[in-house]
Amino acid sequence: MELKLSARIQLALLGIVAILILTSGYAIGAKIEKDSASRSLSELLSSKEKLYEEVAVVRTQSATLEQSITQLSDKNTELLDLVAQLQTRPDKVRYVTVTETVIESIDSVVETIELPPTHVFLLQNDLAVARFTYDLKAELPYTFETYDLTFKNSVILSDQNSSALLQIASSADPENYIEFPIDSLEVRLISNQPLFEPHIGAGITLSASSSPDLLGSIFLSFLHPHKNVDVFGIRVAATGQTVQLGLDLAGYNIAAHAPIITDLWVHAGVAINVNAAPSGHLSLGTKF
Repeated sequence: MELKLSARIQLALLGIVAILILTSGYAIGAKIEKDSASRSLSELLSSKEKLYEEVAVVRTQSATLEQSITQLSDKNTELLDLVAQLQTRPDKVRYVTVTETVIESIDSVVETIELPPTHVFLLQNDLAVARFTYDLKAELPYTFETYDLTFKNSVILSDQNSSALLQIASSADPENYIEFPIDSLEVRLISNQPLFEPHIGAGITLSASSSPDLLGSIFLSFLHPHKNVDVFGIRVAATGQTVQLGLDLAGYNIAAHAPIITDLWVHAGVAINVNAAPSGHLSLGTKF
């Protein structure tokens, strides 16, 4: 019986080690590829001199879609309608971004005794929006001209930080795009994983004690600081001879680094059996 149990534990350990080796190999390859791409980007950026002065950079905040829409919508802007009007209903919204900028006038009120021959209405940074001209000799002496404004809003989004640049050109000088400071830039990275949510799963558990054993188990995890991380959960492991009640301290979805499988969790924790004998738990399983 002990020989069969030992062989079964050895096979289980070999299987776990094989899966870990395959996953680690893929993770190392992905890391090398990512580092190579990062180096290429770093080299590209290192040769670039600073061009713009009014770039807004903010920390990207994580929130659910409902929270993001509630926090960033106001009486003038209903973000839910933007989602609803997408041509195809998305399975997942990745980012929600809102920018706000006030373009101030240089001279909001101009008072004069005599009409000037010409007057250009300017906003900050000398952005022309309108012009008045007066020519007493002309058949139509008064001319009012309004200029078109072209807005170019560039946004770079990442999971950690985001940046934005606002440029505006007047049709009085259409080739000249002027930078303007962004007063408010809000970026939300949409997280669909609640921090607290019960997850149930099943797997195999290696019980490390004075009498090592291999058990089938079911588990219930509660806290998820990241979609691939579990913290604190309950596990019941059993064979035909014993039952153990365990506490999973932490778990990680190693399938996050695998090319095919998407749900394969490794959990580590402690447990006691029906005789209150303690043991360590190392478990491999999947969630329902």
